[in-house]
Amino acid sequence: MAEVLSQSEIDALLSAIHSGEMDMEATLDEGPELKIKPYDFRTAGRFSKEQIRTLTLIYENFARLFTTYLSGTLRAICQVDILGVEELKFQEFVNALPDPVILAILSQQPFDGPALLEISPDVAYALINRLLGGGGNGSSGHAEGSRNFTEIEIVLLERIVRQFIRLFGEAWEKVIAVDVSLERIETSAQFAQIVALGETVAVITLNVQIGEAEGLVNICLPYLALEPVAKQLNTKLLFQIDTERRVLTPMGNDIRQRIAHTRLPVTAEFNTTPASVRDILTLQEGDVIQLDHKVGEALVVKIGHLAKFHAAMGVRDRKYAVMISGVIREEELDRE
Repeated sequence: MAEVLSQSEIDALLSAIHSGEMDMEATLDEGPELKIKPYDFRTAGRFSKEQIRTLTLIYENFARLFTTYLSGTLRAICQVDILGVEELKFQEFVNALPDPVILAILSQQPFDGPALLEISPDVAYALINRLLGGGGNGSSGHAEGSRNFTEIEIVLLERIVRQFIRLFGEAWEKVIAVDVSLERIETSAQFAQIVALGETVAVITLNVQIGEAEGLVNICLPYLALEPVAKQLNTKLLFQIDTERRVLTPMGNDIRQRIAHTRLPVTAEFNTTPASVRDILTLQEGDVIQLDHKVGEALVVKIGHLAKFHAAMGVRDRKYAVMISGVIREEELDRE
């Protein structure tokens, strides 16, 4: 706040001006210099503040879902936070990309055009490290961080990207139903030009922490792709839909519905049979392996990795089948 002058100081200042002891024009010239910033009309913002706020809320939800997914899949302490949503020219985004980099080109219906998912090398190496049984510390050396990704590493990353991009649909569902699929993965920006270099894009920056490794993941959404649904990027509409959904669908029913449609692997297993490496190496076509399992003995049916049922083996419609004959109680597992 500016300093307040006393009455005596004001009188002294006025008398100095009237007597000519103080030059008023010189005093004005010594005032603070105006800072003029040139404005380029070509860079006028196309995303409104309301749309930026809506995108921030959507991808805050995605960050929470992504945190849960990474923690469960990698069996590590993971944290994903949104750092911000920024409006850029696509050329500025491309020029800031590291080399090499993982770029996933995503098809998002009903958006009018693809989106771009950029995974920094630090996050990519941490994912690969953890998937292959490492500690998930990623790459700490410059040599590792600057080398190109191998075909095996790209296949591993493609697999995990195909799994977690389904979370985009859940993050967007409060605004619009979005069907996301992976078109391809590139390691060079010149092969991932989804729009003209001068087009406006929204870049959502996420900070991803996997164990001790930390890096960035950027989501590039072109304005042209979002234009068909631009009117729905409104926080009032977002909260209105969320409130209506909470009233119409109780949380308990929603959880039960999700659990009911969750897919689990079901396997029927014989008793295990030990064999030496020499025996396995000498196996040939026509050899018979004697199982440690009696003909009339029940098979064990597992749900995931847990043994849940006893079953008898049979045939149905010319296919092998099992018929549930009993339930394995927890006390039976404790005795074993």
